[in-house]
Amino acid sequence: MQRTSAYLALASAILSPSWLAAQEATNTPSSSEPAGLEEIVITAQKRTERLQDVPVSAAVVSSDQLANSNISDVSDLNKLVPSLNINGTINGRAPMGMRGISSVSNESAVGVPSGVAIMVDGVPIPSDSFAGNNIEDIRNVEVLKGPQATLGGRTAAAGVINYRTYDPTDYLTGGASATATTDSEYRFNGHISGPIANGLDYSLSAYAAQRYFPITNTFYDQKTGQKNWGLRGKLLWNITDDISAKLTYHHATSKVDEFNFVYLYATPGADLLFSPGPLSQSLLLPGIHPSYDNLYRDSPVQGAGHRHDDNDGQIDLTFNLGGGYTLTSTTAYQHEDQSQTQDLFDTAVYFFDTLVTGAPVTSDPHIFNDQQYQTERVTQTSEEIKLVSPADQPVSFVAGLFYSNTTVDSHYLRTLPPAAEDVYVKPTTSTYDIYGRATWKFAPSTSLVAGLRYNYDVLKYSYNELIYALSSTAVFGPYYSTSNSHYCSAGGTAPATATNYSQSTCNSQAVVGDISLQQQIMPDVMAYFTYARGYSPEVYNTAATLTSAAPLEPVGQERINHFELGLKGTYLDRRLIANVALFDTIYNHYQIQQFSVIPGAINPILDLQAAGKAETRGFELDSTWRATNTTTFGVSAAYVDAVFKDYPGAACEPDIVVGVTPSNCTVNSDGTVTQDMSGKPMPNAPKWKLNLDAQQRIPLGGLPFEGVLGANWSYRTKAQMLPDNNPEGIMPAFGILNLSAGITGTSGKWSIVAFCNNVFNRVYYEDIEDFWSSPWSGANMVIGQPARDAQRYGGVRLSASF
Repeated sequence: MQRTSAYLALASAILSPSWLAAQEATNTPSSSEPAGLEEIVITAQKRTERLQDVPVSAAVVSSDQLANSNISDVSDLNKLVPSLNINGTINGRAPMGMRGISSVSNESAVGVPSGVAIMVDGVPIPSDSFAGNNIEDIRNVEVLKGPQATLGGRTAAAGVINYRTYDPTDYLTGGASATATTDSEYRFNGHISGPIANGLDYSLSAYAAQRYFPITNTFYDQKTGQKNWGLRGKLLWNITDDISAKLTYHHATSKVDEFNFVYLYATPGADLLFSPGPLSQSLLLPGIHPSYDNLYRDSPVQGAGHRHDDNDGQIDLTFNLGGGYTLTSTTAYQHEDQSQTQDLFDTAVYFFDTLVTGAPVTSDPHIFNDQQYQTERVTQTSEEIKLVSPADQPVSFVAGLFYSNTTVDSHYLRTLPPAAEDVYVKPTTSTYDIYGRATWKFAPSTSLVAGLRYNYDVLKYSYNELIYALSSTAVFGPYYSTSNSHYCSAGGTAPATATNYSQSTCNSQAVVGDISLQQQIMPDVMAYFTYARGYSPEVYNTAATLTSAAPLEPVGQERINHFELGLKGTYLDRRLIANVALFDTIYNHYQIQQFSVIPGAINPILDLQAAGKAETRGFELDSTWRATNTTTFGVSAAYVDAVFKDYPGAACEPDIVVGVTPSNCTVNSDGTVTQDMSGKPMPNAPKWKLNLDAQQRIPLGGLPFEGVLGANWSYRTKAQMLPDNNPEGIMPAFGILNLSAGITGTSGKWSIVAFCNNVFNRVYYEDIEDFWSSPWSGANMVIGQPARDAQRYGGVRLSASF
């Protein structure tokens, strides 16, 4: 209550008549004042709207901002949009987080929706897909913060990220850019669009990239590298003046060589598999100094890495019905093949051979190659039919029907005898939705916005566990389990079964919605208050260990209550845009994944459960100020207080001292160790994040080009990165400074820019995990994924357009 009162007091001060009058007084333009900022529009809410008119906290990252910040991966957006907290994506899907909320943390549990919906041109991307990771051929990125279930659907429990790609045009235009860096990164991307014939237009975009991450395998003196390439083609056929068809094809390939984690902390004296034993740290991690400055690993294992091949198709049919009404049909198909090879424990010798032979083994021949494998095939078909009314009416609306069918076919294989795993999992989710949102302008300066959505999800899975070994004495399988509807929505217990096969479905449904009151305080200043109901569907823990063929009991629905008070304003004759938002969001039955360490077990258990309650609340600011015709500043910030309100059965952090259970934890009768996380911070949720940006143009007399200078500083406070509150899982506060200088044509058609990223050479990590603690005798072993810019590097970027 005290914080809510403080938020309301702050909002009242911002909205005070004296403050508004002062702003209005400064809006008298003069001939010497700089030109106003460009209008920003978004499409993530099913229609084209001005960003300043939408009653939701949102940010739009342009193609220029993406290029200036050397952004090529979705996790790089963390530095530009403070409310985002996206884990690293060198291998596998990206665990998405926004305002401290993230539901998915590991690719082993397939079919689990992310808390943040990723869309490409309005089409949702499966949470298991890699398609949303690379953003090389993107025109801009729209980020809608907070629950967006009414229009975003079942995967938008925390927000929406919508990529807008290049569309066909009826005139010839295009552009290209090339980047080379001091650490051997090379990137090229380009796009072109124009007419083919009367009524037939096209667009084509393509990219190719090679980059290296600051992770060095000292065994081979080799860095972890990634190669990406892809293309996207579109044809737009204007069949008549009122009917058009757009066909899109997209292909992308991403290939990673080498492993993506390094050791950050290791309990002194802990040995691998059992302690005391022959597999000591001094033998397995020679020359490696686990710390939050470590960028080195030592392993003879070759072949670790990841490959994704993505192929998508989309058909958009648009019918202009007259009077400004538009009907669209969007049919999409997505297919992705993934293969991943992991270095099992990232050690300097083949540990199993060393254990068997009693001597260090680092070369062929070897009994076990220290690898585990995962392959996935992700497919999704979707259809959306949408009716949009004209926006200039007293009552305007958007309404539609949505259907999708998503299947993930996964195989996980590890042949290590004491921890063998051979599992086939295939979850399928079919979604049937109907939605609508209307805006009623019931007074000249006042509007009411209200929306509803009915979601009906049909969940299925098949789980074929050939073998799953927690330890040499706890081996399970073969078992075959499938979904069972007798207890899905009711939350009861699974019925007893005498067979290894039971085929049925699990049905989950929900009604969600939102309501907003908008008040136009001045012509360019709008205030709003929004209440929204959201949800995440019931979901199966497809990484569970089967101890029988009984159906899995799904984790129940996540229910969300969201409150947001915002102010969006354009001031100083459109030279200053400043948007602020206060939010408070409560998640009941919050779905979260975490690893549970069981004493004596080599394999940790990946658990998916519902915490009783979680809450995130805070403040956001997004602003841009064109101080002069040649100087522009940007400031964006987020204060987020995200905590577990009720979570008594959380997994315990790994043992602080080998064989000693932490005092705050309890050993249960089933061998699990739990703790009460109520009141503790949620993972990867720093209290403060800040991004400062400055751009300066320098006219050079009568020359056809001018100088450009740029600076960007992003900062975040320290944060607990793990859901078990591991004391060694706290990433310290850090700031990253990027600088650039170059020349650009006065026409704006070309530029040459040199840049230096991470000027102060600040090491930081995008992801931190402790799932290797179990095999290291239950000790505390923390590993991390260094960010691509965790070491200073420079480069040159050339760009041109026509």
